[in-house]
Amino acid sequence: MRDIDSASHEELRRKVTELSFLERIVRVSASALDHWAMLRIIIDETTAATGTQVCSLYLWDEAEKLLTLTATNGLAQSGVGQVKLGLGEGITGQVAATRQPIAVEDVRKDSRFIWVPNLDQEQFISMLSVPIASREQVVGVMNVQTAYPHVFSSEEVEFLSAIAAQIAGIVELSGLHERLARQLELEREAVQRLQALNASKSDLLSMLSHDFRGPIAIAKSYVHGLRRRLTGEEAGACEEIDAELDMLAKMVDNLMLSLEFEAQGAFALDLQDFDLVAHTAEQIKRLRATSPRHQFELIAPPWCMVRADETKLQAVVVNLLGNAVKYWPDGGTIVVRIEQGRGEVELSVTDQGIGIDGRDSESLFERYGRGDRALRAGISGHGLGLYICRKVIEAHGGRIYARPAERGSRFGFTLPVRDDAA
Repeated sequence: MRDIDSASHEELRRKVTELSFLERIVRVSASALDHWAMLRIIIDETTAATGTQVCSLYLWDEAEKLLTLTATNGLAQSGVGQVKLGLGEGITGQVAATRQPIAVEDVRKDSRFIWVPNLDQEQFISMLSVPIASREQVVGVMNVQTAYPHVFSSEEVEFLSAIAAQIAGIVELSGLHERLARQLELEREAVQRLQALNASKSDLLSMLSHDFRGPIAIAKSYVHGLRRRLTGEEAGACEEIDAELDMLAKMVDNLMLSLEFEAQGAFALDLQDFDLVAHTAEQIKRLRATSPRHQFELIAPPWCMVRADETKLQAVVVNLLGNAVKYWPDGGTIVVRIEQGRGEVELSVTDQGIGIDGRDSESLFERYGRGDRALRAGISGHGLGLYICRKVIEAHGGRIYARPAERGSRFGFTLPVRDDAA
């Protein structure tokens, strides 16, 4: 009776020891240590918990299709990362191939054992190998060895298999972590390259802005000087040159705005309060000087305060006015309206030119968008002006539109305004 009680007590003690060890393994797995440090701790504690003298870990290398010695605490450390075994090669390879444990009392008498020079040592006699598997896939093999003959019991096989299962989870999570880390590094490098590219674009933008606008301003000053001195056809030629320079300046402004948007992915707005009516009247005044065949009628309240980027909004107003002139070459009255109500202000430009088709109302604001009527009329253009207008207005939180009119077309935009705007 005493022998039975003693055996039961010993079995209970062994179970408690194993459970305590597995609990420690779980805690190590949940710690902040990197997985290589965790594996080394697990290997060291496994030898102590199993009463063995060697614990070795082979992990499956999917790229090479080989088992690689990843860690050991009793064999030559020079073999770590160097010793590789194929599926079915040696006891370790057979355990990986069959996914079944193999226990050997004396490896010296077992033909399946392969002696690895400069790694294996003759004093280690008995060996237990268990597979490390995850989701039906071989992750590796775990070996323990003793320096004396030992017959491994089914309980010991079960215990080492439980440890191997925990290692499988660590290896799987580690692989996921490494893949995520590599992906994050690739994304970080891509962001850095994009930032460098955007910085280069910004530098190019500043350089082009200066290099283009400077010569245009100089040319316009010479043309203005000649106009004051010439009469007749020569003066008319100067006016045409001046008009062409204005068109070139508008193209440069559109190009600069387009480059700015592409470089930054959005417009940086310098918001300020100003009177939209006075601002629009100034642009009409400038256009009258270069478009004598057109008259402009501004229908607006005495003032209309908005908070916007005045420079970029000027590009929008100039584009809409310029298009009304461009697509109504015969001349006539262009009506500009500014209306305020319901938390927004609306500016529209109506002409009686070639007009637009209703189906072109959206595509006109796409990059390089041109209406069918403009193409059929042979009127030149690059399709950037209205695209830039849309981006500027959307950056302000407004909307832009194009509609066929009874005769011609109507283009306009809205901007949100404060209820207390004066």
